[in-house]
Amino acid sequence: MGGVLRIHFSDRDFRHVQVARSADPVWEAFLGLHVLTTPLARLPRRLHPWRRQAAARLQDDGLRAAARLLRDLAPADAAYFPDFLTPAESEEGMASALRTLRATPGTRLARELREAARYRTLPGWTRRLASGDRGLLDQVADAVLHFHTRLIAPDWSEVEATVATDWERRMETLERGTVAMLATLTPFVWRDPVLSAPYPVDADLHLRGRGVRLIPSFFCHTTPIAIADPSLPPVVVYPIGGPPPDPRAGADRADVLAALLGAGRARVLGALTGTFTTGSLAVRLGMPASTVSGHLKVLRDADLVRSERDGAHVMHRLTSRGRHLLRPS
Repeated sequence: MGGVLRIHFSDRDFRHVQVARSADPVWEAFLGLHVLTTPLARLPRRLHPWRRQAAARLQDDGLRAAARLLRDLAPADAAYFPDFLTPAESEEGMASALRTLRATPGTRLARELREAARYRTLPGWTRRLASGDRGLLDQVADAVLHFHTRLIAPDWSEVEATVATDWERRMETLERGTVAMLATLTPFVWRDPVLSAPYPVDADLHLRGRGVRLIPSFFCHTTPIAIADPSLPPVVVYPIGGPPPDPRAGADRADVLAALLGAGRARVLGALTGTFTTGSLAVRLGMPASTVSGHLKVLRDADLVRSERDGAHVMHRLTSRGRHLLRPS
């Protein structure tokens, strides 16, 4: 990792900064692919369960073929992969994104694949794609959909809930101004008027009054990723999360919460590190499900926990107030 991404702001850009409220299905598909091809030891622990499950599901021949095709175009270690793979229309959902992907002009396919070839040797089949082969482009779009449906969608409620939690955290800091919010983004550093972060290559993104759309990602786990083409709307995908908590401070906080809420409710609150069903929390804590359910009702009434139905299950996660109670910093 020898480069730096520098995002250059002007006064006008601050009026056009957006933070995506929900996860982007296409970006999560490609970044999930990167997680799948990254050694477990190099991944944050929160991604380990998904990585193991996804690796097991890859026994399916069709899914392996889809993953191989996408990996040829956008490997995890690529300094650049074509922007046409992640159209801005994915903000409107997977169907809209795939319509745009299938309609990518031939001139753009050729230009972006030529740019990718500057950084690495591309497989021979990409020459047909660069020449505008529509059938092959449809195969790429089908592979994105197949990979997302089989490997990302089964855990989408957790992805969405985790991204929503990050969004709420950014909105809280936004009360102190846009610069204060930008300063919370990891691994970025703010030095007026430039936001910078480690990157595979040296790159400068000049916003030129257009602002930037910031997309928090569940599967992004190393450096942020920016749309490379300066003529496209500026988009930057960044990893959720922050610095690890101080374990001594966590122990002190647990004692305070137990005195305030009672030991049982404090344990339930502290166990909500993501999105869980009542049953999964009960197993995690070694408590009867009925006891956990009672604690969750009290915490929900106090606006510390949010519960939402997802199909046959009710999923529980912390509210911004609950997170603040656990981690006041």
